[in-house]
Amino acid sequence: MSRLNCRLAAVATAAGAAIALAGCGGTDGSAGDAVNRSASSSEADKVLDGLHAGPAKECTSGKGLTLGYAGVWSSNAGGKAGNDSFAAAAEACEATPLVVEAKADDPLNTMITAMDQIISQHADAVAFFPLTADVMTAPSRRAVKAGIPVVSGEITNFRGASTTFHQDRLTAAVNSARLFCEKYPDGGKVIYGAYGGSQQDLIAMQKRFESELRDCSDGKLTIAGTYANKTDDIAGGRGTAQAVLQQHPDAIGVVAYSDTDAVAASRAASDLGMRGKLTIVGYNADAVGLAALQQGSIDYSFAWGIPEQQQKMVEVMIALAKGEPAPRFVTLYPRCVSRKTVDAVPSIAVRVRGIADGRDLAPTKIQPMIESDKPTLEASEAQRKAVACEVS
Repeated sequence: MSRLNCRLAAVATAAGAAIALAGCGGTDGSAGDAVNRSASSSEADKVLDGLHAGPAKECTSGKGLTLGYAGVWSSNAGGKAGNDSFAAAAEACEATPLVVEAKADDPLNTMITAMDQIISQHADAVAFFPLTADVMTAPSRRAVKAGIPVVSGEITNFRGASTTFHQDRLTAAVNSARLFCEKYPDGGKVIYGAYGGSQQDLIAMQKRFESELRDCSDGKLTIAGTYANKTDDIAGGRGTAQAVLQQHPDAIGVVAYSDTDAVAASRAASDLGMRGKLTIVGYNADAVGLAALQQGSIDYSFAWGIPEQQQKMVEVMIALAKGEPAPRFVTLYPRCVSRKTVDAVPSIAVRVRGIADGRDLAPTKIQPMIESDKPTLEASEAQRKAVACEVS
């Protein structure tokens, strides 16, 4: 059984450097106390029993295996959730997790380095967080050449990936646009919070939001301005959001690529005395997002089930490492969470603890997820409506 103690291990690389393995993970103040909270087994059991999670059980399927994960920085709440969940899921099945974090100030190059470090440690399987196909294709091919199965995040055009996990951000983009169309039938100006890097799925998400907003409002709703967050934290978005909000004091809302970036806009709006007139939408429903919804800092988010995905990912990686059958594609549909519905979503800490204790989160249905032989890049209309926002 896994013990989620704060830990920091180091593994020597061929070049003599050290790899920091995710465990406790510090923050730069952007994620706040919500990121660092942990949950006891008894607390998790009480919540997860009510959601019909699988019972705690012993798992030895990963014994003797090392599973590598090239993830994002733990100073970001979503990154920390992913890193912690991966480690918990691997340890729960007696595998050794090797989590190597890229860096916010140089994400593309350091993600390549993270993958190569995992390859050099002869992991039995490796997975990575999505960035861009151009960046991740070469190190993924090096992993395949070394006989290491690759599990890809988002990038479906890399044929060497044995399994691809895809979070349907396009459905979140459509549903967030429709939220504004329903809530503001007379139209208005919307501000978009974009990531300052070149992550392809985030660029596609923004474009899909813009096109759906135009279509569902017949052009009455427009993107008045965009603010970029280059450091992927609250500080990186707050100043740029404030500048755009000052230029558009009549804006009706903000849609951001992440909860952290949405909180940045919320704080900027509060500084300007505008928060009360804005509808603010984030993405992830991570520790920061759930806390922000509960506190009223933001109004909506879309739950990408990070713990649920990572638990499934570890299951797939163990199968691949053993040469056993595994799904080719796994698609997750982000569900809209509002200030009214957030209390029905258990915390990230509770879900990570449940994973560590060997509980299967799939029966909770927190995260709609399907397996398929072909990529499902965007949900059907019925699937989209099933995870849509309840407008208030």
